[in-house]
Amino acid sequence: MFLSEVEDFRTLYVDPGEDTGWCLSSGNILISAGTTKLWPFADDVWAELESPGGIAGLNDPSLFRDTCGLDAADELSKPINRVVCEDFRIYPWVARNGDLDWDQVRTARLIGALTFMARLKGIDFFVQGAKIKERAEAGGAQELFYNPLKENRHQNDAIMHYTYFTQIGPDDGSVASRVTYAEAV
Repeated sequence: MFLSEVEDFRTLYVDPGEDTGWCLSSGNILISAGTTKLWPFADDVWAELESPGGIAGLNDPSLFRDTCGLDAADELSKPINRVVCEDFRIYPWVARNGDLDWDQVRTARLIGALTFMARLKGIDFFVQGAKIKERAEAGGAQELFYNPLKENRHQNDAIMHYTYFTQIGPDDGSVASRVTYAEAV
């Protein structure tokens, strides 16, 4: 396992979309998760990066997992120093079919905004493919899911990205791309 202990910062995992699923971890400990509309989510991320530890948005204490065994105040005050986001691709057959004609590709815009925020703040940003389900489930993702499953599917998808990343880490070939602070300067 790549991440095997608590870290002194938090990682934000993102399943981007109109209803954006997200979760936060401290190393290998999942500390919170939620689903937020696309642009309000971007605003919450920016607010957190500008002033870590606020009590709204990503740091809503009611979203903290009591079962994680960590202190909510301590964990929610840690800065976010890593973002792992599901990639967005326009597949050729979808483009040829015209299914995305005139689409505003808002999901791609959100990913671009998150990438820019990470670069601006010196935070590593990783993009993972969408096909991670098998490995994430083998790693125990379903044990961490929120119920009811349908209503929580987006944050549960973010938990799949968390489970996958904690197993493989940033240097595995399946992590699609990496925008590090070193590349930004």
